[in-house]
Amino acid sequence: MAATELSEVSVIATDARRAARRWLPVGLVHMWLHAYAAVWAATLTAAAIIALVGQPLAAPVRRGLGLALSAQRSPPPHLGHVLALAAHNIPIASWPLLLGVLGAHRHRLAMHVADGVLLACIIANTLPVGAALGVYGTALLPYIPQLPLEWGGLALGASGWLVQRRRALTASEGIGVFVLIACVLLCAAALETVGVPHR
Repeated sequence: MAATELSEVSVIATDARRAARRWLPVGLVHMWLHAYAAVWAATLTAAAIIALVGQPLAAPVRRGLGLALSAQRSPPPHLGHVLALAAHNIPIASWPLLLGVLGAHRHRLAMHVADGVLLACIIANTLPVGAALGVYGTALLPYIPQLPLEWGGLALGASGWLVQRRRALTASEGIGVFVLIACVLLCAAALETVGVPHR
């Protein structure tokens, strides 16, 4: 009896692993860790450069960013704000999944172009945040509680492409990664909406 139950549990666990593999590509977690580290490295490098150079860079960056760190400037929490933030961030994070659909993984030149465009996208998103951290320091932290989740979503899109460089994703794997990105960024949007200081 116990042996039968153990066998059934083993079969269920194996089926669960197979189902997870069908929805998320093998190697995604490994690639995500690399992409997540790279996103944070880009952010913190920009912050360190601004902080180390000091006033000559800080003044123009402060003017360019035009941030007002004030609870009075934060919009009141509501569902519309969460959805608007998610609708803005999901395409920014998930577009690399389309690179495989376009067949960029099939040609060496196309892969290099895709890598360059993805790197430019990551820099374009992390540079302003890193610059703001360099200028405002710890005063900025209460206004970016969502950043680890946002960077997680950004890294998920990048890691989806990194997996596709080796092999095409199946439709279910691509949908699974997209759904995961959307869920992470919806959580980030909710946290940004309710977690920042309000009047």
